[in-house]
Amino acid sequence: MMKAYPTHRQREVLQILMTGRWTPLLRHIPAGERLLGNLLQTGWIELSPDPNDDNLYRITEAGRTAFRTQVPVRYDSQRAPRGEQAAGRAACSPPDPKDP
Repeated sequence: MMKAYPTHRQREVLQILMTGRWTPLLRHIPAGERLLGNLLQTGWIELSPDPNDDNLYRITEAGRTAFRTQVPVRYDSQRAPRGEQAAGRAACSPPDPKDP
């Protein structure tokens, strides 16, 4: 099941295609077949219908929407808040060489 928001690599491809023009994607970034397949499957990009231009891609409206979707941030409830972690590190000091 695909997420409603793109991964970092997917977002990179979508950003290149935001112009809306047909773009030879492999010329700009090394996007693998699997990445392109996932983007095509989700409907975020489309392949040129012209059989002579089979390496041209364009972003779809669904792709634009996905690109603008905010990525949810998950906080781990087991971790201490950022300030407490920093305070804990500051309280630690290296061992005293005179102590046995």
